[in-house]
This record gives sequence, C-alpha cells and structure tokens, in this order.
Amino acid sequence: MSAIAIFARDKILSAQIDSSGLKPDQYIKVEKLNNKTILIRMGYDAVTAVATQKGIVVIDAGISNGLTAKYRKIIENEFQRNDIVYLINTHGHPDHTGGNSNFADAIIIGHENCLNEISNQQKDPEKVKSSLNKIVNDYDKELQSLVPGTNEWENVLCQKTRYQYAYNDILKNCRVTKPNITFKDSLDIDMGDVKFNLIYFGKAHSESDIIIHIPGKKILMVGDLFSKYGRPSIRDENKQYAERWVKVTEWIEKRWSDIDTVINGHGEIMSKGDLLSFFNYVKKSADK
Repeated sequence: MSAIAIFARDKILSAQIDSSGLKPDQYIKVEKLNNKTILIRMGYDAVTAVATQKGIVVIDAGISNGLTAKYRKIIENEFQRNDIVYLINTHGHPDHTGGNSNFADAIIIGHENCLNEISNQQKDPEKVKSSLNKIVNDYDKELQSLVPGTNEWENVLCQKTRYQYAYNDILKNCRVTKPNITFKDSLDIDMGDVKFNLIYFGKAHSESDIIIHIPGKKILMVGDLFSKYGRPSIRDENKQYAERWVKVTEWIEKRWSDIDTVINGHGEIMSKGDLLSFFNYVKKSADK
C-alpha cells in the first residue's frame, strides 16, 4: 500500500473515532417492515422491535451492551415510547444475547437451554477476551490490506467495530443478563393486537434455537437456523434431532398463510421459497 493510501486510510479511521472509542452510528441501518415493526442492523447484528398495545417486544439483543444501548434509543425514538416489556432471545449465542443487560427492566424470554449456554460461555472470561482480541486484530490486519473507503473496507471496519464493542464489555467485566422466563416446548405471548408464537426447534445451530411466528404481521423469525436459499447453519452431529425439526416444520406449514416475510438472526430478509428450501433439507436429514 502506498504512503498516500496509508495516509488516506488513517485519516478516514480517525474521522470515525472519538474520545469514547469507535464510532458505529454510520453503520447502523433501520428498516421499517411495517408501521409497527422495525429491523435494526449493524453488520451481523440484528434487532427487531414490534410495537403493540401492551408494550414493545424486542427480538434479540446484539453482540454488546454499548451497541445495543444505541439500538434501544433508536427503538424508543422510532415509536416515541419506552415501554419495552419483552426481549426474546432466538438462541443463547453471544451475538444475540450480548446486549441483554440493556433490557434488564423487561422480561427476557428464551428456551431453557439458553441458561446453560450463557453460563458456559462465561466460565472462562480470559479465553473469551483472548478470542475477541484476536478477532479485532485480524480485522485490523485485513483493513490494512484494503483500499480505504471501498465497500469491502467499510464492511470490515463495521465488523471490527462490533467485535471491539464486545471486547470492551469483557474489559469492563460486563455479565450477560440471562432470560428470566424460559420454556421447554412452546410459548404464546398475547400482546392484545399482536400475538407471538414461540416454539423450540431442537438442537441445531445451538442448543436453544427457537422459531418465532408473529401471525398478525405475517413475519417468521428463524434465528440462525438458515440463510438465503435455505442454506442451513446446523451442525452435522445434531441431525439426531431431525425428528423434532420435522415436527416444527409441520407446525410452520399449518401457519403458511400467515407468513409473508422470513427474517433470520442476522437481519437477512428471506422469502417463503427460502423457507421451502430449508424444509427440504430438514426432510432429507430425517430420511437419512
């Protein structure tokens, strides 16, 4: 990289840093899915909020306290209210629960396996700190090989910022707030004008994956179970749970007319065709 390019890169980087550290605001995107539902994204962070008669319901909490504090302000500003009553974790991985503490005033809901997942992740803080520090450094090295201001450079800087915030949480000894309501099989939440139907998918991407159907909004939240074209993110050793997966796909099929939009845990908006492709994977897994 030339001296001019290095100078340009460092100038852009300095413009994105203030006295409090990295400045992520320019990477936070807000999409209005309907007049009562918003999707907030920053890199692979995705937080969905639904305003209802009985309060706001938030789905997933991002990777860190610092970033999720910003997401919460966006939610409150968007809806001009701050009555967040529920946070639902689609599963227990840290990029979905890291910001839970920002909703400690709400009821946090997750599958019962969420509790152990979060506890296990917090057993060795030094290991987590080392891992996050390596990720930040790797992204930093990648930045140095890219042309500043390009889409690829911006995407890498956004990801570095996410993990830097998560690393900062570890340095501050922040602990993840665990769900205070858990369920084993399914759970329904009636918010007056909007209902949320939660069902445990079975051990798949994690030990606590759940599906969230919001029939009044025709939205299906699928966590990290799959992405575009039905690409599964399921570990092979978990295929023993395929019978459970089939049961849940049948549960979804019964609600087919009440699904228009499918959203995964990283904010990717998918079609029912993508969902059908995932169903085919589930059925093949069950037949093996």
